[in-house]
Amino acid sequence: MKDLFKFLNILIIASIFQIISSNPSYEDYTFLFLEKFKIGPHSKEINMILNSITSKSILFTNSKRDYSDEIAKKRNSDVLIDKVNFNGEIIPSFPFNLKLDETKLNNPKIQGEFGLGIDNENSNVLVDTLYENKILKEKILEIEVLEENKKDILYLNFAPKINEFTFCDLTSKLDENNFYSEAWICNLSHIVIGSNKGDLAWNNTLETNGKVVFDTRTKYIYIPKDYIKYISTIWSINNDGCKTVLDTENDEKYYKCNLTMEKHIYSMPSIYFIIGGYGYRLKPEELFEKDGEHFISLIRFINEENDLWILGVPFLREYKLLFDYNKTRVGFSGADILNYKEEYQKWIVDNAEKNSKLLSGYSCETIIFIIGTIIGTCIICYVAFWLYRTWRRGNDKYYIHTDEPADKSKHYN
Repeated sequence: MKDLFKFLNILIIASIFQIISSNPSYEDYTFLFLEKFKIGPHSKEINMILNSITSKSILFTNSKRDYSDEIAKKRNSDVLIDKVNFNGEIIPSFPFNLKLDETKLNNPKIQGEFGLGIDNENSNVLVDTLYENKILKEKILEIEVLEENKKDILYLNFAPKINEFTFCDLTSKLDENNFYSEAWICNLSHIVIGSNKGDLAWNNTLETNGKVVFDTRTKYIYIPKDYIKYISTIWSINNDGCKTVLDTENDEKYYKCNLTMEKHIYSMPSIYFIIGGYGYRLKPEELFEKDGEHFISLIRFINEENDLWILGVPFLREYKLLFDYNKTRVGFSGADILNYKEEYQKWIVDNAEKNSKLLSGYSCETIIFIIGTIIGTCIICYVAFWLYRTWRRGNDKYYIHTDEPADKSKHYN
């Protein structure tokens, strides 16, 4: 009886643990942290999310983990930061403005959020504070994603080399009610398919006229559902080995492929995202991950009215981002950056040269003779056809005669 009672207790505890662990947590869609952030006179160490789609800085709290005592009473919402360690770089203490938010999910691994977005009306809290305390010489911040212990960490660089970056200017902002209204938004003009810079399928270039944002909180690349047919056709991915799956909970579609399709997946062409006139390449092996007996795509197709493309960690692993708050632009640094305008014009010129070679072996007089021959042949054919029709109409056997003349009075009274 005692053994049965112990067994039931263990079963109940296990069930409770399963329920708790199965609940969706903030970490499910946020997994890039700024670690070793210390707050308050007692130096409580907390983990902060670096969020590139909002300019707000928020401290999460609840009854079990209350940081209200750490808030300086003199300025209501100021937090006295005792020491900050930005991934190895120690920052002197300074007062920092944070807002408490008790509505966030209770996750002991995450206690706050630093906003890296842009908002012209409300100044960016983190960047402004770093600038005012002379930690930043200019309001420019570089972020880089590096993998450590099978976990992606977002690093901040306070002195980036600007000349190493290509840039895109920000486009018009989204409606203020949109989730990405404070994000860095650039124009996404085209999608180009190709294995490398020297083997681009320009004939498969797709004009999008879309918008693109850079979300440091997501592991996916989000693409509007209108483009799923285009991507599937280019990749030849709709077959017995791969299928499109619907995530009903989030209303998102993605590719799910058998392990036997590995060779096909890694031989598919890359995708170049043309942003601000430059192409940024993502290889297919960077857009799939192994999940048990399948390969799951990190591309998610979503319903998006604004033709908005969202580039998450797969993009950030390949390219450093530079947020220039002074000139309101985004910079990119990494390999396989294509100057789309120059390459596209080169492709047009090369095609024109190939077409011109068809006639390059003939002299000017010969070309004129060929054109004249073609025109003369057309005229002769037309005259012959006209003579044939005239002869046919004049031949009696092609007409049917009636014995009685037509009675016109039946038609005209």
